[in-house]
Amino acid sequence: MVWDGECSFCKKFAERFEARSKNLVEFIPYQLLSEKYPNAPVYDYQNSVFFLENSGSTSGAEAIFNFFKKTGIKWPNILYEKFNFFRITTEFFYRLIAKNRKIAGALGTFLFGSNFLKDTFGISSWLFGRFLGLVGLIAFLSFWFQAEALISSKGVIPFSDDLNQVKSYIFKSNQEISKWLIRPSLLWISQTDIWLNIVILIGICSSFLLIGGLIPHIAIMLSWISYLSIAVVSEPFLNFQWDALLLETYFLSFFFVPWKLHHNTNSLANPQALGRWLLWLLAFKLMFESGVVKFTFYGEGGSNAWRDLTALNYHFWTQPIPSWISYYIDKLPTIFDKAALIFTYFCEIIIPFFIFFPRRLRRFSAIFLITFQLLILLSGNYGFFNILTIAICITLFDDQFLNKVVKNNFFIPSIDADRIIKYKKIRFGFSLVVLVCFLYTFKIFLYRDFQGNNPENINKTDNRSLLGQKIIDVAQVSRSMNAYGLFRVMTTTRPEVIIELQDQDSTWNDVNFNYKPGLENERPKFFLPHMPRLDWQMWFEALYLERLVKNPFEYATYQRFLTVMVKDDITYSNLKMTDFLNDDSKKVLEKLPFNEQRTFITRLNRSINVHLNSSYWFARMLSKIANSKENYFKIDRKKNYLKMRISLKHYSFDHSFSNNDNWWKIYLKDNSSFLIKL
Repeated sequence: MVWDGECSFCKKFAERFEARSKNLVEFIPYQLLSEKYPNAPVYDYQNSVFFLENSGSTSGAEAIFNFFKKTGIKWPNILYEKFNFFRITTEFFYRLIAKNRKIAGALGTFLFGSNFLKDTFGISSWLFGRFLGLVGLIAFLSFWFQAEALISSKGVIPFSDDLNQVKSYIFKSNQEISKWLIRPSLLWISQTDIWLNIVILIGICSSFLLIGGLIPHIAIMLSWISYLSIAVVSEPFLNFQWDALLLETYFLSFFFVPWKLHHNTNSLANPQALGRWLLWLLAFKLMFESGVVKFTFYGEGGSNAWRDLTALNYHFWTQPIPSWISYYIDKLPTIFDKAALIFTYFCEIIIPFFIFFPRRLRRFSAIFLITFQLLILLSGNYGFFNILTIAICITLFDDQFLNKVVKNNFFIPSIDADRIIKYKKIRFGFSLVVLVCFLYTFKIFLYRDFQGNNPENINKTDNRSLLGQKIIDVAQVSRSMNAYGLFRVMTTTRPEVIIELQDQDSTWNDVNFNYKPGLENERPKFFLPHMPRLDWQMWFEALYLERLVKNPFEYATYQRFLTVMVKDDITYSNLKMTDFLNDDSKKVLEKLPFNEQRTFITRLNRSINVHLNSSYWFARMLSKIANSKENYFKIDRKKNYLKMRISLKHYSFDHSFSNNDNWWKIYLKDNSSFLIKL
């Protein structure tokens, strides 16, 4: 390959191609050609690159494609020979760049830096594996400490009840469908608490393997299977966006980490290109979707605090569980809120596109996105979400950059991946199929995001095919290709459900939670990276109850629903709709005409079903508080409780000058308190 040695632009590309050739092709500037090869042909080397072979010579774009063919990439040369349009187009652009080499060189230096050498990602692969292992360890441990209270046989919603519901559904529907497809979970093997703990321990052990770089591909697969096994039977407790993100990251990173026995600093492997792109596309999807939904989803009355630049006026005290840092951020001037919002839109809508640019802009995007996540991390309690997002963003850094960060020579990268276990073709085939499915589902999700919840777009469909629907169904079951968009609609109030128990002395006793807001003088907690599932769900339940209060019928059926579920300790297995009709209701119904009876029963059934879908967990939690001997909720079990009171109170940060001790302002919402006799 002969090139112009006086052209810095040509020199950088020559270095890149020479590194790729693995000594199959000699690179020489034309200024030195005659000295080494006196009989070399005389061509216009100054204006074009030439590829010299025994069979002849080629120049321009054709020379580049012949070089690729020589080094094992044949498809560009095939396109060049077979399609005249491709040949004309590539030669046109080659000549255009060749005539403007100074401009192209300046642009190339801006995009790539001091050299055009091919990027490798061995260090980022090593760091990503450790970070992902750490995130997995946090996720499994955090849930392990809560599993007994949430989904064990003594928990709020035992996982065995969910699996039995699935078996019952299959039996009643008379469908030939596998229970494993409905609930892909290892917990089918045994529905005992011991086996539940074993499945979680598998996830913990695989996380340690990943941290240590031992069989990382197997460790990731075990982590994915374990987390999926508990996630599908733990709704709504493991149904947050970071749970979905963790599962999708596990699934996609299987194609990013090396398939080898030990991934250490002495044998770093450059990850497969498709594996890289899958994680980069995930980073783009996560951020871009989160930005789009803020402009396409509207609150009550068509309001949109994100568009109005007022969202952060409310966010820091209306978010699910604020920290004490949130309190002080909320005290900052309004101009800070607006500036932070603009920065948010920049990070979520503009910066993600830089992921697909050459290395300098890609590094820029990674630094911005990581900074953005660190700021979110400080402003609230979101479990492992921000750490996981940072781990994904690490994959955007190339080895040249990271070598400088870790002071060179600490890592010894190796471009030759998979020295021990070589399944490159198999991995490429699988990752290509996954990439196609990823792009298809992303298209569907993005279409929905742009449609938003505007009533004008409700009836619009994306007309997906039968195969497309199957892909969506599999993605939903496996939870490994998901839609994202945290805080689609900004809440402007902060309702809190308050639970109290009245003892035999007529004293009301608060049911306290560890993390959600409670007393006025109780400082908000900062508990990163733990994820308290019940406390988070209480935030959603309060929002649901706040909406119900505005509808007398729905609110009345909600009260009846909770009263029956708690008093009679009803589960799905012994649930009957007639249970929600008390004696007075039955007497009234008997006096009504048949059509009115049917209308009322239909409406009641529909309302109860809505409550079941939204608040079954809450009803079961209240039942555990009232009836269980387990002390998960810091209740004095020596007392005899006669009544339970459910109240809806509104909270906001107390920034008054006269306040010295209080963190919160609290007031009771009118007509939002009711009693349940125990």
